[in-house]
Amino acid sequence: MKRQKLIDFRGNKTQAEMAKEYGVSQQTWSYWEIGTFTPPPHIMKRLEDDVGIPMEEIFFDVFNQESR
Repeated sequence: MKRQKLIDFRGNKTQAEMAKEYGVSQQTWSYWEIGTFTPPPHIMKRLEDDVGIPMEEIFFDVFNQESR
């Protein structure tokens, strides 16, 4: 599941530019956008502050998993 709010936040910047700002590789940023991986809590909090949207909305898939 793509994380559209994260993609929208990136805007015209490349994944590599965003990755550099957050201290990760371009591949890691890409994985965050496509939902393969989730950033650690401290980066999720920074993204919440930078995007201006609660992390529960940016990473909806993580915070709204049904119990198995």
